[in-house]
Amino acid sequence: MNTLIIYASKTGTTEKCANQINKQLTNSKMINILNQNEDINRYDLIVIGTPIRMGMIDRRIKSFLVNNIEILRSKKVAYFICCGFSENWKSYYEQNIPKDLLDSAYIYDTFGGEMDIQKQKGFDKFITKIVSKNIDKSKEIKILNENITRFIKLLES
Repeated sequence: MNTLIIYASKTGTTEKCANQINKQLTNSKMINILNQNEDINRYDLIVIGTPIRMGMIDRRIKSFLVNNIEILRSKKVAYFICCGFSENWKSYYEQNIPKDLLDSAYIYDTFGGEMDIQKQKGFDKFITKIVSKNIDKSKEIKILNENITRFIKLLES
């Protein structure tokens, strides 16, 4: 199966997860949304990954979805999000992905996230510091490798 993995990444977490998928799949190509100039019609499967910031997906991914909605409706599409508060992952999808795209998705899941203050800049760094002080320390924010493994197995089936 010919697979295109499109991702957006601000601090590298989503790129890291997209890379794990790309390494496991045969006949796949991975591109950052910033460099997206691929003809997505050429691909059988499209995997779209985005971080969640303040409950929102990356604006470039959102624009890509809107601009390619007709093509995506006719394709096998899988989505993943990276977010620090993965218990809210379903509501993030419902708030950000058009209902018909979500309903027709082959799979969608969360891969968890990371909260590295050193990778943040400006206002994001300020917000991350505040949030990190107020989160429940018993809930570790991490990449959920078991979700990535399950996601890849479903893509391969």
